[in-house]
Amino acid sequence: MALKKVKGNFFERMFDKNLTDLVRGIRNNKDNEAKYISTCIEEIKQELRQDNISVKCNAVAKLTYIQMLGYDISWAGFNIIEVMSSSRFTCKRIGYLAASQCFHPDSELLMLTTNMIRKDLNSQNQYDAGVALSGLSCFISPDLSRDLANDIMTLMSSTKPYLRMKAVLMMYKVFLRYPEALRPAFPKLKEKLEDPDPGVQSAAVNVICELARKNPKNYLPLAPIFFKLMTTSTNNWMLIKIIKLVSADPLITGHQIDSQ
Repeated sequence: MALKKVKGNFFERMFDKNLTDLVRGIRNNKDNEAKYISTCIEEIKQELRQDNISVKCNAVAKLTYIQMLGYDISWAGFNIIEVMSSSRFTCKRIGYLAASQCFHPDSELLMLTTNMIRKDLNSQNQYDAGVALSGLSCFISPDLSRDLANDIMTLMSSTKPYLRMKAVLMMYKVFLRYPEALRPAFPKLKEKLEDPDPGVQSAAVNVICELARKNPKNYLPLAPIFFKLMTTSTNNWMLIKIIKLVSADPLITGHQIDSQ
């Protein structure tokens, strides 16, 4: 009996459409695309009722593509969160991609993701934490910013440059949603201006420059560091950012001259 059930599930999955099949089918049904996609959505709903996480992952991948064609997939929010929580990175990545396209800061379902995202941010697998940071940047809300700010700040001191860079960039989104995080995070952000990794350093310059555009006077004490970067860095993109900042606010140049 059990063998028959296993065989049944195997043969059912053999005929499941994957993302490639979906794209090919849409191309072959240009004259009745809406009807074809409607049929596919019904099939996807059936797949989302399955217990197999691989089947659900495949279904969410197809929904992500359908969403890019202009169809609403918000009804699958719970399923997307389920795929995001998978221990398999291939599924988790698809889940976060779908969330980045489907969720927005006002989504009510976000309250269900706090602990799950925190777990991913604190994962020993840098790619789990990385995909969480990438996805979070697209739908972070004020509540998520408040609840996860400390976890993201911790990643700014990670031994892995990949995570430090992503965490530094993510903090800018946190500052926009939860300005109270700026004061405790600023010392670490300042440290990253002199990070040994050029990617992390560039990320820190980018964040500081964006913040300084709103209130330049708060960042005058950083003028000596910016001057040092201008005279030692070979990163043209970063130099352009710094020069734009200095030219936009002469006070920074004046502060540098006074400090010498």
